[in-house]
Amino acid sequence: MISTDVLALAEDPGFTVDYGREGSLCIYRSAGSVPTHRMPTESEWEESGFSRKGWPIIGTAESRRDHAGFDKIVLLAVSPQWLDGRLIGTVDPTGITDVDGPPHPDKCNDYIAALVRQDPDTFVGFASVNPGYRGPQAAVEELIRAVKDLGLSGVKLYPMYQHWSPDDPELAFPVYQAAVDLGIPVMFHQAGSTRIDAKLELGRPALLDDVGREFRDLVVIIAHMGIPWQDEALFLLTKHPNFYGELSYLIAALSPRELFSFLHRCEPFFVPLEKLFFGSDYPGFLYDPVVLSKKLLAVNEHAEPLGLEPIADHKLQGIMGDHAAAVLGWSNESP
Repeated sequence: MISTDVLALAEDPGFTVDYGREGSLCIYRSAGSVPTHRMPTESEWEESGFSRKGWPIIGTAESRRDHAGFDKIVLLAVSPQWLDGRLIGTVDPTGITDVDGPPHPDKCNDYIAALVRQDPDTFVGFASVNPGYRGPQAAVEELIRAVKDLGLSGVKLYPMYQHWSPDDPELAFPVYQAAVDLGIPVMFHQAGSTRIDAKLELGRPALLDDVGREFRDLVVIIAHMGIPWQDEALFLLTKHPNFYGELSYLIAALSPRELFSFLHRCEPFFVPLEKLFFGSDYPGFLYDPVVLSKKLLAVNEHAEPLGLEPIADHKLQGIMGDHAAAVLGWSNESP
């Protein structure tokens, strides 16, 4: 399973540059590419290798190019939200899709569906809704439209970015009930974020516990494996039968040896590796899907130095796609 953000978040190219710079500042500082104790100048940003593209505009052609060897790619919408007085969300400012009219975040799910139509054998589309934008009823109606009319296969939610709590019974629970009724999985960004405006307290995986207790049949995917709260996310996977974890961001942040150790301790934590899905977070700044897949499949190189048993190859291959395929209905295997 490949978690992939596409297109752009605003019509204004200048905003895209600024948004990309804010999110990547910590990355470039830790690499020594920009000053640590003050904001970089324009020339220092240019010299860092960041380039003025910021968050690049990605369509189906670019995504296929950068996912060599992958059979399925999941495209994720970003639902409308207000940020510093600007309405942002997935838009198509350059006309990659066939969606009519000027670009607007309200059409986020239409854009994703249009990309899927370009290559339905490769791409799987996840909708997004924001119950804090126009209220839970409007979010439910949009989700139903996105699945029934547009053919999208799941929904990605962003509580910490949109400043609502995933355990809010009035705001959030109607969306989960709609997902149950529609038979689709819900992916949550329940993890940290480098965005200044993101509310860290709303990213804790533990906030999904009420969701799992109230909605026993809802398939929940915890994006980024809850980083930096990996153990909290693991315990949710232990406790709730229909909870799964997606490894993007975490898989890039850990060293190969740390990644092996993390995977090796999942089963002693009572989490079968069948509950884990590969993800790339592409086109993020450090996230080359091919490099990350090779990193995952080579972790057993660290078994002997650590004195531990290697992880079964079929389980590593399963993380790369078979596990997600079984859960999301891409294969005939049961989850």
